[in-house]
Order: sequence, then C-alpha cells, then structure tokens
Amino acid sequence: MSRLRFIGLLAALALIAAACGGSSSDATTTTAGSGRPATTTPSDSPTTSTPDGGDADEIARQIDELIVEAQQIRGLELLQPIDVVLLTDAEYQARFQEILEEDLDPDDIAAINALLRMLGIISPNDDYRQLLEVFVTTGTGGFYDSDTEELVVRLVGDELGPQARSVVVHEVVHALQDQHFTLLDDRENLEGDPAYVAIAIAEGDALLREATYVQSLSLREQAAYVAEFSEIDLSALDAIPGYIRNSLEAPYLDGFQFHQLIGIDSIDDQFTDPPESSEQLLSQTAYLRDEQPIEVTLPDLELPGYELWFDAPAGQKDLELMLGDALSAPDAQRAADGWGGDLNRVYNAGADEAVYVLKYVGDTKQDAEELEAAFLEFIDELVPAGTYTFVERTDADLLVMIASDPSVGPQLEAAFS
Repeated sequence: MSRLRFIGLLAALALIAAACGGSSSDATTTTAGSGRPATTTPSDSPTTSTPDGGDADEIARQIDELIVEAQQIRGLELLQPIDVVLLTDAEYQARFQEILEEDLDPDDIAAINALLRMLGIISPNDDYRQLLEVFVTTGTGGFYDSDTEELVVRLVGDELGPQARSVVVHEVVHALQDQHFTLLDDRENLEGDPAYVAIAIAEGDALLREATYVQSLSLREQAAYVAEFSEIDLSALDAIPGYIRNSLEAPYLDGFQFHQLIGIDSIDDQFTDPPESSEQLLSQTAYLRDEQPIEVTLPDLELPGYELWFDAPAGQKDLELMLGDALSAPDAQRAADGWGGDLNRVYNAGADEAVYVLKYVGDTKQDAEELEAAFLEFIDELVPAGTYTFVERTDADLLVMIASDPSVGPQLEAAFS
C-alpha cells in the first residue's frame, strides 16, 4: 500500500467536528494563520473526471477553486498539474480493488497473517487482506496516488459536498508534499518506527490543512459537513481488530497534534528533518531535548525453513498499539512510555509459522519492568495456548520472544538470551 495515503474518516471527523464547534478566534490559534499568499495553478489546467450525474462543469469549476485554495492554505504552489478523479461509491471500491491486487504481495500477506494469528490479534479464520480491504473501502474518503499523480475522491451523492471538498483539499496538500519534498520518496523501503514517523508528518500536515478549510466554511456548510459524515455507514469497521485499525488511523492524530505543539511554521522543516522516533513525535519534551533512540542490536540468526521478514525498530507507538489489544488504552500507553530504543525481528515460514523477537531498552529499570508486566498480560490474554513464549528482563533491558512452533525456542534462547 505504499502508493496510497488514506483519509481516516473517523479520525478526521473527531478532530474537525470538534474544531467546528469552537470560535473562529480559537481556530486561528490551532491551525494555519489567516494570512494566505496569492497562489495560482500551473499554466496547464488540471484535468477533472466526474461520474455520470450532477453538473460536471460546476464540479470542475469547484475543483479548480479548491486546488487554488489548498495551495493558499498550505503556502506552496503546485509545480505541475494534477489530475482529479471523482468516483461514485461503487467506482471507488472497484478502483481500490485494482490497487490492492497490484500493490499487495501475497507473500507479505501470508507473513502478516501468520504473525497476527500467532499473537492472537486476529483469529485463525481472519485474513489481513480482507480486513484491510474493509478499511480502505469503508473508512477512507480519498487518496493521492503518487505513481499516477492522480487525486481520487469518493463522492457522497452526485454533488461535490463539503465532505468531498475537504478531501480534495487534503489530497492536494499530499500532491504539494509529493512535489516539494522527498520524505516519502523511498516509502517502499521505510519500515517500522521511521515509517510511522514519516506517515504521521505527512498525514498530520494534510489533516491540519483540511481542518483549516472546514473551519473557513459557513456554519451551514459545517453542519452539512458533519451531516454527510453521519450518513456514511462505518459499521463494517467494527470487525477490524484494534491494532490494525488504530495503526492505520493513529498517524493522522499523532501528526496533527505534533504539528500543533511544535508549531505550524516548522512543518516544512519536518519534511527534511523529521523526528528521530515516534517517542519524539508523541512527546514534545523528547523532541525539544532531541532524545536520540538507543541503538539496539541482535546477533544474526538463521532459522532453518524461515526467512527474516522484518528487521527494524518497532518504536514506542507500535508497542502501545499492539499492547492495546490486551490492555486498556491508558495502561498500554503507560507501558510503552519510557521507551529508549528497540529492535524488532519477525521470522516467517509461509502462512503458518512466525517468530516475533523484541529486544527493548527502557529509559530506566522501572520502564522495563512496566513493559515486562504488560507483555506478560498480553501473552496471557491473547497468545494462543501451546505457543512458545519467552520474557526475560535484565535491569533496563527486556527480551520478548514468541514463536508459533515451540521447537524453535531452544535456538532462539541460544542465540538471543
């Protein structure tokens, strides 16, 4: 899914609807300032394709205006035109089906299924691809495809209502990011914590500008915006496990809040010099102190029949989200807080076997003790019986190993313990 950046409907609604309830003076303190530079579109006009029904000329005119307004809100100009594609609900879902087929490697899906089933995050009958499909076809409003340079928007009805217009603004911001910055140019090779940080920087920026646009609407249009959201049936999202759903939605919220705390004027700098870790993203203090992640290493290990599928820091946020499937949100957040650094490895043998290894270093011994207790509770609550588990702490260092095949346990302990 590296080509796509999603609009998380619930995340956007929670933030923007709350912002709409404040006064205009409040809005200017939490979003972009009211001063907007004069901005024009490139000499070549953007192309807008619309579904049957509605006034195509009027929609195209509105799109042109929104592209200009998005540039003004963001303070950047498009370096080249973008194509805007407006799709009905059925067309949008069909488009996503095509992209999922193109972008999802079956081997990766098999590895993810094996890992999540072993951890007890999904049941043996669940399939990650199907769950992801539910999310992107139900809980998204649009995306910018950097491969084709197309901005795709899902229409609610035949008109370009306030909700669809806000999506256009959000996705034009992604197009501006794509044309001006290189943060996500190598997104296919970004893994783990660095990937989360990069996505949060981009999504938080776009969501902040979307909120600015919605706050500029009249009260009548803001009410229509919220009403359009309420008409969207999101009940299918209830079937998605918390870890998966929250991993897809959390970057919007974390990035939004980070930009608000650190300052809108520094957003461009975040694209060239992003936070070093999700710890810095989540903690203004850690960011301002430039608290560097502790480098954690593990010896090489070759497991017969397995391949090393993932080898990168999980990061504070991933630990919080994963533990949140077994612990309350405050307890999971508290357990992950105090993260100093980690290295996370996942070994995979097809759709059936997986090994999870986490070497963690806490800021203090107490931090490691809290995470140790959280993992023991996670294992007790979720990990299926008969699975190999190993949790060992030495001062501020913690080693967690989980394997679907208990016979590999001695090899893991010999290599890592």
